Amino acid sequence: MQKANTGGRILFERNNNLYEGKVYHVRTSSVLVEISNTDAKNLGYEQPNTVVRHGNYSIVR
Repeated sequence: MQKANTGGRILFERNNNLYEGKVYHVRTSSVLVEISNTDAKNLGYEQPNTVVRHGNYSIVR
């Protein structure tokens, strides 16, 4: 499995919907991702950031 890099874009699933975000930090087992304010609101998040575990996303080319 290829891991995302900082600045890269990924697709991930939450609540049976696909979301796209930009990776701003890569950790050992996950990536920190910035999503749109609209997506954050739809997900019920206060901030447009989330954590996605490696293996639970695909890299947007």
